Amino acid sequence: MDVHTLAASLLEADSQQAPTHADVLLLQQLSREQLQARSRRFVSLLREQDGCPHDDGGSWKQSGDHTVIHLAGGARAVLYHASGALRFVSGLAPAAAPFARGAEQEALLRLVQERALKLQLAEWAGAKGELRFEHLFRTLGRGADRAGRQSEATLFRAIGAWRQFIAGIPVLGAASVALQVAGDGQLDTLFILTRPGNGEVLERAALIDPRAGARQILLQLSALLGQREIPSDAVESAAMQFGYLDLGKRKPQRVLAPAYVAKIVLRHRNGRQAYVLAVAATELPYLDIPVYGSEAVVTRGRTDVGRCL
Repeated sequence: MDVHTLAASLLEADSQQAPTHADVLLLQQLSREQLQARSRRFVSLLREQDGCPHDDGGSWKQSGDHTVIHLAGGARAVLYHASGALRFVSGLAPAAAPFARGAEQEALLRLVQERALKLQLAEWAGAKGELRFEHLFRTLGRGADRAGRQSEATLFRAIGAWRQFIAGIPVLGAASVALQVAGDGQLDTLFILTRPGNGEVLERAALIDPRAGARQILLQLSALLGQREIPSDAVESAAMQFGYLDLGKRKPQRVLAPAYVAKIVLRHRNGRQAYVLAVAATELPYLDIPVYGSEAVVTRGRTDVGRCL
């Protein structure tokens, strides 16, 4: 399958119509002290919730690019300095507190949404952002005896995933919020990575055509694989989205810039491999996107953009 054919399949899978222009947004730049203060407020909120018997703030230990907050009962929270992302782990054993058999999806959905409401997670999206529920996952397990007879599947955890949207445009990357609860309603784990804007627009940027974005993505894939064409029977699925790009919990980021992000799953002789590739959707580059393990992330300020114009 050549690049043009695969690009067409990416566009067919993309049901979202990309606009011709979009805002490049300046993000909040919180100091480490401000991030730690926000984390303390969150720990205090956890302490107020039923089933979260944590102490008065725990012990804090900075380690390189993150701070670990050790809480009572083996619980801990991790604050990532570069992005402000926060991860909480209750310390609950993986198989502890399973759900009763027959738990319905509507009940699980209600459970994770109620917990998100109590934890005031919507506030992490910022003044002009919002969190939209995206998916409900379930963690199942089953046992087997020596004869190989398996037990019925047991539901251990329900996981709700939310995505941040700004002005109707999704922030792509890992889930903005992933909340996991046990069968007794206890919060098991929580991960938050949002990119709130500071209220300023850096630029109203013109966007490249989605077909050009798809071709750029596939040229990256061809370079990665070391071949110009990909066998048609090797492509299991291919999809592309338009949105703002989040560079991840360990990456600082000054702007949210539009991008095209594609996920392509290929079948190889010995298994399957998924590739997630991103390219700028703007005519001018506002954010240098790391490719294939590159660690350098460079943003362009107002002066740089002015010179480009």
